[in-house]
Amino acid sequence: METSQNLVAESRQGLGKNANRKLRRDGKVPAVLYGMGKSAPIALDPIMVQRALLSEGGRNQIYTLQGAGLEGKQTLIKDYQVDPVTRRLVHVDLQEIDITKKVNVSVKIVFVGKSIGVADGGVMNIIERTIEIKTVPTSIPKQIEVDVTNLKIGASLHEDDITLPQGIELASKRNATIVAVVPPTKEDAVVAVLTESATGPEVITEKKPAEGEAAAGAAPAKADDKAKK
Repeated sequence: METSQNLVAESRQGLGKNANRKLRRDGKVPAVLYGMGKSAPIALDPIMVQRALLSEGGRNQIYTLQGAGLEGKQTLIKDYQVDPVTRRLVHVDLQEIDITKKVNVSVKIVFVGKSIGVADGGVMNIIERTIEIKTVPTSIPKQIEVDVTNLKIGASLHEDDITLPQGIELASKRNATIVAVVPPTKEDAVVAVLTESATGPEVITEKKPAEGEAAAGAAPAKADDKAKK
């Protein structure tokens, strides 16, 4: 991620819940810039922030501040909060960065390939959908691809199994499990049986003979039988 987007900031004097409510009524969202050794309360345009979060790269995009005496400072969106009912932004945290120094960020994991274990009836259990990495801001990848093709039933992949791009390292040493292929549960087996019962197995029946036609393999009628008829 080598490009940077501008983000306009305004100075924020009032602090506390009442000041923040007034700021939101005025169409702004309260924010804090966490700098190198100090922090500064600022206000942002929520539409600009939402647009930034929805853009390619989202939180891992580099944003260059404009205004509020912060011109040229480069930041990442460290965190944000939304109202659980209205889904509107209520607060944003920005982190000032030095683009020559590594930072810890969370990157989306994308699983590619069809697992051998899943083809054999197993179930893929995705445990982690993001991974914490450490890299310089200009090299943050949009996503990390993980190939699950060779995963058999009972096998799993851990963080240490992931091949990371050059210059990128894991931010944690915990080596967490990210995906595993497990045997189908009893519930899965029941669903499979019920599905088969609902559709019904294919039944091959003998063709019903036409009137006056002997069934295939049947012995020809005897003369005595014809006489009785």
